[in-house]
Order: sequence, then C-alpha cells, then structure tokens
Amino acid sequence: MRPSFFLAPFLAIFCALVLIPQLSQAADLPDGFAKAVTGGGNASVVHPATLQELKNALCAAYEKNGNCIDDTPRVIALDHAFDFRGSVVSNGSAQVTETGCMANACPQGGGQWAINGANGFCQSKLPATVTYDRAGLQRLKIGSNKTLLGVGTHAGIQGMGLFIGGGTHNVIVRNLTLSDINSRTVWGGDGLTLDDTDGVWIDHDTFARIGRQMIVTGWGSATHVTISNNEFDGRTLYSATCDGHHYWVWLFLGHHDTLTLARNYVHDTSGRAPHAGGMGNAEIRAQLVNNVFANLSYQGAIMSRTATSHLLVEGNYFEDVSHPLFNDTRQPGTAFALFAPVSQAANAACQTALGRPCGVNQQHLSGDDYRPQDAAALEAFSPYRDNLITPQPADVVLTQVPRNAGAGHLQYGSF
Repeated sequence: MRPSFFLAPFLAIFCALVLIPQLSQAADLPDGFAKAVTGGGNASVVHPATLQELKNALCAAYEKNGNCIDDTPRVIALDHAFDFRGSVVSNGSAQVTETGCMANACPQGGGQWAINGANGFCQSKLPATVTYDRAGLQRLKIGSNKTLLGVGTHAGIQGMGLFIGGGTHNVIVRNLTLSDINSRTVWGGDGLTLDDTDGVWIDHDTFARIGRQMIVTGWGSATHVTISNNEFDGRTLYSATCDGHHYWVWLFLGHHDTLTLARNYVHDTSGRAPHAGGMGNAEIRAQLVNNVFANLSYQGAIMSRTATSHLLVEGNYFEDVSHPLFNDTRQPGTAFALFAPVSQAANAACQTALGRPCGVNQQHLSGDDYRPQDAAALEAFSPYRDNLITPQPADVVLTQVPRNAGAGHLQYGSF
C-alpha cells in the first residue's frame, strides 16, 4: 500500500538515512512455496543505466549452451522503464515481416496475428503477413541469487521477457511493469518463463500487453515458486477472442511444478488462468488462494487439463467470470474448489488432508457450471501443509487485492 501524503516526507527522510543494503529488502517476506527465497539478500545494489548494463547485471556468465551460471548475489535496482523494442537488429532491421496467420479473424477487427509457432500453429489458419519485433523472441536471463527490483512507480521492462531457468535458483522479481512484447502476435514472446528452476518469488509486478503467455513454466520443473500480489491486465487491442481480452495468462507445463498463486488481480482476460498440465504426465501442484478474477470471458479462469495436474482453489473471488473453473472434458484434470453451501463431507475431507478447513470461494455474476471436489487434488497437497497459505475470507480479498496488486505499491525510497 502506498504511504499517505502526510507520512511520505518522513518516510523519504528515513529511507535516505538507512544503509543501501537495507533498502534491498522489502518490509514483508515471501509466503507459500517460495517462503525460503532470499534473492540477492543484502548484496550491494547495482544501478544499470543502459540495456547492456541491465543484461550484464542479471547474468554475467554463461555456459556454452546459453544457460546462465552467474550465482553471485546481486540486487539490481531499476528506476525507469528499460525499452528493448527495436534493440535487436539483423540485416539492418529490428523487425521481421514474414508469412504467418490470423490466430482468429474478428468480424469487427482487433484480432490477433500469429507467427507459425510450435506444432504447426498456422497450418489450419488463414495465412497472413505478420510483422513483429525481433527483441520479443529473445529473453533476459537471470542468474541465481538475484533480486530484480523496481524503485518508485515507473520501473519496468518493455519489449522483452524474463527467463529464469537452466538450473537457476533463489530469484526475486518485484515492483516492475513487464509489458509490450509483440502484443498483436501469438508466439511473439512471453512475459516470464520459468524452466528448470527452484526458489522464485514474483511479487507486486504488473503484466500487460504481451502477445502470448504472461507467465509460463517450461518442460523442466519450476519448484518452490510464489506468484503473489501481481496485476495481470488483459486489456488489449489485439484479442484472440475478439472481445478486447487477452487469452494467454498462465501456462503451467513443467515436471514437478510446485506453485503458490496468492492475492493476484486477474482482469479482462479470456482463459488460461491457469491452463495447468503438460505432456509426459508432468506433475503440477498449484495452490490458488485469495486471488480476484474479474471480467473474464470465453473459457473464464481456472483450467486443469491432465490427471497429474492438481489445483487447490481457496478463498478466491470471481466477479463476472464466465467459468470460474472450466471443465475441459477432452483432457480433464483434477481440482478442489469449495463454494457455498459446503457439505460436512467436504469439510471433513479438507480437515483430513490439510489439517484445517478449506477456504470457500465466492462469486458474483459468474458461472456455476463446474464445482470440482476431486479427492486426488486435495490429497496431493497433504505432504505440503507447511507450504500452504491459510486463506482469508473471499469477501475481504475483494476489497483489498485490486487496490494493492501490481507494480508501484512498494516504496523503497531512493537508492
């Protein structure tokens, strides 16, 4: 929460007097699966001024295969938006124009184009000429023991996503706006990729105007991850569902993913919040707790799509959501979500598996077509009780989460 006008001058004086390493830590700590994450800790603060300096600060050493092997503790502070659009030039051009397709041609315009991505995405779609920025297909790799931190209300990264993976561990990303990655183009880049990584806290960030996934886990594991207090703003001029809503929100595909999604504000989207479940029986456990989903169309919000994808859905509020939980009968997964009225049997099942009652979800002007209470999903979390967040009542969440989520709410003073 932002400091009041009356307190702001006194906080500024206090921040100027304390040591810089103290400023690298927020007043709060991660909870959920990432509760042990420390990032760069109290390491010296780095202030990159150029795009190359930012790249070097995030990762200063690579293996031959391109994986980042920089594990030096570092706090990287950004005080403005770093814009990578147009920064990658090949053959004299920062943009590529080639044959792709329309992901969906909207009758009134405003559809989304696509590069011909994985599995021949464009094979059955209308061919079209597609132009996109080269930078969006590259990613900023972050090494182990790093904190990437926005200072103030205008810090962010535009035009290029983040990659945390290849064995990287212990990373924090906070108070940044990650945006404007080929927003008109599917397969034009993701906001954040987690692939073969352990211990990641993504907190108080804003994701907006991104062509494909806002957050995706790759085939490798993404363990001890907490995604908290973020805003996922789906408003877009290029909508695959022809309603001004972004479709590709969260995609969880990894083997042995363990994820906490807490107190996030997801709005104006149309699906995949998340789509959970990958190939090869990838095992996923994700607790979705105290999030607010608002104005979600088409497939709505939460979708578990494989038998080894387990979602525990507690204390969330759904406001004008077509399907709070989407039942994909082609590839059904497992989920446990309570809505009132709650039966004695459901309460007993939660008490047995978790040692406490499950948080009840609430809704307003939302669909009520699917209410899964899969025993397999509930039992999957029994060994992880210490990593679960005890939910607050959903009606309390509705008043707090939208005004506190996203970038610009953490005040660190001046580094």
